[in-house]
Amino acid sequence: MSSMKLKLIYPEEKIKEPILSKLCKSFDVDINIRKANVQEKIGWLELEIIGKEEEIEKAINWLTQQGVEVSPVEGQVFTE
Repeated sequence: MSSMKLKLIYPEEKIKEPILSKLCKSFDVDINIRKANVQEKIGWLELEIIGKEEEIEKAINWLTQQGVEVSPVEGQVFTE
């Protein structure tokens, strides 16, 4: 298993959508939210995404396709 720390920035039109729920149902990954700030017009999260490297990669690509800005936190991937 691998894990990656990410920062997600949601555009205003996506804030009310259950994106993380869909992510976990669509890909074999778990998430652990570390920090979050959601307001009326913008929201961001720092989270750890856990799973096989290929599933994490697919999940990140899907998030980007949904209009969510994704960037690594600390730029590190951890493997157990």
